[in-house]
Amino acid sequence: MEQLCQSDPAKTGSFPKTQGRVSVRDGFKKKYSTSTVYGQEYLVPWLASEGPLAYTPEEPPAKDYFFQYSWILPKIFDPEENLRNHFYFGIRYKHGAKFLFQFWERARKGHAQQNVCKLGLLATKEVKAPIAAYHHVLEPGSKWGSLLIQHGSYQWIDLQSQPHIERGQVLLYRGIERASAFRYLWLEPEKLSPFNLEIWRKYLTLQAQMLSDSVLSFNTIHDRTKRAETSHLRDGTWLSDELARQIGLDIDSPGFARNLWAATHQSYSLEPWVARHKFGPHYVVLKTPLSNIRITTFFAGEAEARVIDPTLLRIVEAVGCRLESAVPHA
Repeated sequence: MEQLCQSDPAKTGSFPKTQGRVSVRDGFKKKYSTSTVYGQEYLVPWLASEGPLAYTPEEPPAKDYFFQYSWILPKIFDPEENLRNHFYFGIRYKHGAKFLFQFWERARKGHAQQNVCKLGLLATKEVKAPIAAYHHVLEPGSKWGSLLIQHGSYQWIDLQSQPHIERGQVLLYRGIERASAFRYLWLEPEKLSPFNLEIWRKYLTLQAQMLSDSVLSFNTIHDRTKRAETSHLRDGTWLSDELARQIGLDIDSPGFARNLWAATHQSYSLEPWVARHKFGPHYVVLKTPLSNIRITTFFAGEAEARVIDPTLLRIVEAVGCRLESAVPHA
């Protein structure tokens, strides 16, 4: 309770925890809570809202054991993987996560500098994703950027690519190669037909479910990456599609549910070079609240993000293409 008096959790994302001490030998045998729900309506961006995995840059773990995902988050890995291997922060090779070890070492010395921390929100008419951003200098080169943290995923983003992070806004870049038009879904929930409104509500319920547990959140954002760098994860399961069908969303037949699902599974990048050079030359730039994105982790490549609520996208620029909006029918 004392910690709650020192800071406002709804603003800082900090909550009282029961981290305690856990030995490495005993830790491998334990199953830690990965629930990200705090109270009735908030979600934290950390691995958990309480227990040993509820560590934050302000209260970092004393040992690197808690970065060893094959021990603390074994269910994010392909069942065929040997979990006795060390997958620090989920990556195959420890040296690939050097910048994260540097960040957490600075955090242990009390030098973590927060840009912004957004708690997730579970409400009847909206769902917001939890996400935190911290200043971090990337070596070599001393490049200043923001380190995004969300349910075990990390992305380091150049400040020039994302100048609005501290104001809680991000730019999203999407290349469309040589296509002449970028199509996007435009809807106003309050104007949806009763049938489509029920689809929208089911969709929000599913997003809330996926964000309420860090393992489920990690698995559903990586369920269709299918890259060599992520082959040791559960990266080809299309788990979110399965969950959508279970909740009653008909994402396989023509209609609003399928269009909504496709729109929210479009991949955007947080770095402009991906859109311009890898998937260009035509591309679009959009802006959305930081709390409206879900990120893949750093070794998945392409600084990938997806949106939760397509109504919160705003067009900033279209290069070499026109814009075409699609409106849901009753």
